[in-house]
Amino acid sequence: MRSSMQSLTVIGTWVTVTSARSFWSSTPAAFGPQDSDDWILKTGYPVGNGRLGAIPFGAPGSDKAVLNVDSLWSGGPFEAENYTGGNPDVPKYSALPGIRKAIFENGTGDLSPLTGPNDNYGSYRALGNLTVRLDGITDYSDYKRMLDLKTGVHSTTFHSGGARFVNSFFCSYPDQVCVYSISSNTTLPRVSIQIENLLVEDDLLDLTCGRDYARLAGYTQSGPPLGMKYDAIAKIRSGFNSTSCSDGGVLTINPTKCQKSLFVVIGAGTDFDQTKGNAEHGYSFRGANPGPEVERITAAAVSKTYQALLKDHIEDYSALEGAFELNLPDPEGSAETETSALIAEYSSDGPGNPYLEALLFDYSRHLLISSSRENSLPANLQGRWAEGLYAAWSGDYHANINLQMNYWGGDQTGLSRTQDALWNYMELNWVPRGSETARLLYNASGWVVHNEMNIFGHTAMKSDASWANYPAAPAWMMQHVWNNFDYTQNATWLKNQGYPLVKGVAEFWLSQLQDDAFFEDGSLVVNPCNSPEHGPTTFGCAHYQQEIHHVFDAVLSSAPIVAESDTDFLNAVKSSLGKLDKGFHITEWGGVKEWKLPDSYGYDTKNTHRHLSHLTGWHPGYSISSFQNGYANSTIQSAVEETLISRGNGNAEDANAGWGKVWRAACWARLNNTERAYEQLRYAIDVNFAGNGFSMYSADNEPFQIDANFGLGGAILSMLVVDLPLPHEAAGETRTVVLGPAIPERWKGGSVKGLRIRGGGSVDFSWDDGGLATEATLRGSQTSVRLVNVQGEILAEA
Repeated sequence: MRSSMQSLTVIGTWVTVTSARSFWSSTPAAFGPQDSDDWILKTGYPVGNGRLGAIPFGAPGSDKAVLNVDSLWSGGPFEAENYTGGNPDVPKYSALPGIRKAIFENGTGDLSPLTGPNDNYGSYRALGNLTVRLDGITDYSDYKRMLDLKTGVHSTTFHSGGARFVNSFFCSYPDQVCVYSISSNTTLPRVSIQIENLLVEDDLLDLTCGRDYARLAGYTQSGPPLGMKYDAIAKIRSGFNSTSCSDGGVLTINPTKCQKSLFVVIGAGTDFDQTKGNAEHGYSFRGANPGPEVERITAAAVSKTYQALLKDHIEDYSALEGAFELNLPDPEGSAETETSALIAEYSSDGPGNPYLEALLFDYSRHLLISSSRENSLPANLQGRWAEGLYAAWSGDYHANINLQMNYWGGDQTGLSRTQDALWNYMELNWVPRGSETARLLYNASGWVVHNEMNIFGHTAMKSDASWANYPAAPAWMMQHVWNNFDYTQNATWLKNQGYPLVKGVAEFWLSQLQDDAFFEDGSLVVNPCNSPEHGPTTFGCAHYQQEIHHVFDAVLSSAPIVAESDTDFLNAVKSSLGKLDKGFHITEWGGVKEWKLPDSYGYDTKNTHRHLSHLTGWHPGYSISSFQNGYANSTIQSAVEETLISRGNGNAEDANAGWGKVWRAACWARLNNTERAYEQLRYAIDVNFAGNGFSMYSADNEPFQIDANFGLGGAILSMLVVDLPLPHEAAGETRTVVLGPAIPERWKGGSVKGLRIRGGGSVDFSWDDGGLATEATLRGSQTSVRLVNVQGEILAEA
């Protein structure tokens, strides 16, 4: 053990003192009340491997970590045997003709006959806490905890009783476990380990331990039906320690005389199985007892040395994290200031802090790597981190901006692999039951979901049309599908998984578009529609029209790549695209219309609503900015600008959330408006970001909602590049990519390495003290592209 400890100390010290941008604090993370600044989701630094998540907290001598498993949910078929994902027992589509007729006659209408129940929807929830106690540690000094964003390792150092201690915590994707280690320069004190959950009734839990493990197993309910089963094991290497076990599941370890280090692997799982969410399996989503697999994983992991576990984790994590670099200056020497103090001192009225802005950008990528991987569910409203049994908005998948924003930074920064979770989720959790929803509610082919989805195939419309009537969700998600191909050029993936998703959505909309009987202008519109969480039930909502434009173009762009042979389908798409209202009209006051209704109906007035749904074709989409040439069209630019001015800075009465602010920053950046883009970015950080870097929904107050963390990364990318796809009819032409459309002077002399662009290429570029891109290197592009700066000067071509 002596030589092992020496190696561990070297590795632990390296992890701790690395000069990489890191979050750090001189005080322990607290759990704290939810309405306080000591709340765990405002103080703790998160780690994860996609499937598992953890937030270490607690004072030295009583280390804890909140543990999460991606699939641990209440609700669904684990709560009600007759759960249908909200789908009705009998078709409802017979109500549609009357609904449509009334809307075309009156301009607005009522679609309540299509709404459904919210019952047994469930919520994402915490698994429990890992607790590690060290005897005799009461006083401590020189405390420091740090999250290294280059390695994804959380480390803690402190002194107590004349000894120096180093703790580390990380979650390994290669080994599918989280790993906790403790080391000292003297013999370790007695250590006790337990996994516990004080929020769950005792009769639903089974706390056990053995010679080398502590275990928590339980069910979400006793039944009937029997709830979801979950199992977690904290395991040490056997044969090196004297141990004892209590009835309460506490494993106590008595170190040998010279033992200076110890590590624990933590594995967990549930009996949820997303491959069982289809008619063949009765939409049960129930798989095998997780216990044997958790035993196997933890046994395999603990058989390795700590150094091997750490090495494999860092190699995997760094391959993703190191794919992209944003280099900004640190004019204030901020690396030496505690992160919470940096955030507290940050003011949108000030000049900005490039170090903190780059730190939060790196953090957005860390959070995506940690919450979404190839074998996990996608990142939800809280990423992978929940501290209780009931998360805000169920910690679910809202798909009218939030889920989309979670993945804004994936393609352009080399994190396309993190999106596998998203494609699998749509294919396995949405499509099967969503195909039934399409038939039962709309008499449609293809598939559909609405605004709020759990992991149990809730694809039907919920109870209130204003927010639940949102069949455009899959259309918006198809932007991400096409983008993934466009950036990676992975034609095999497009043919096998991506294109079938797109085709199913296109088939749905081909069956639903209606001739505009209000204006009788020969166009095709959606009827009924509700712009996300805003305004009436009507027809021709701009957002829907723009997203269907994206879908139809993606079909036609994909067809030659995947060798689509269904000519009738392609002809129908071409015909419908030709007649489709493209969702861009201008109000009397000069802004973009959110609804096709005449202004006289009183809906398209100036307002500060949190959503920018009628601008999704501007950003993050491109039906306006590219397909309608908006990025080069002053009339369109003026209308977008007037809309953004009207919508304010994202702190209106309806919400003061970070995601609204970073969305505005991204839209301003696509207008090449550096001042306004940077102003909105600073405002989001100032108002919504807590001391641990997590974004809060109500200014800096709970609940935690992670979308703004990811959206901040996307907003900064929008300031760095405008990279728009060509419409299908322009395939093969040379695209122009603008580098540095909105780089502020405060970022002077910065650079980027590894920026992915459409066509499979990668770009390194730098800019001068004024934010003007001056040098660029282009590698690997498979399509014809020209790189220019914001002044139009050519920097590179391929």
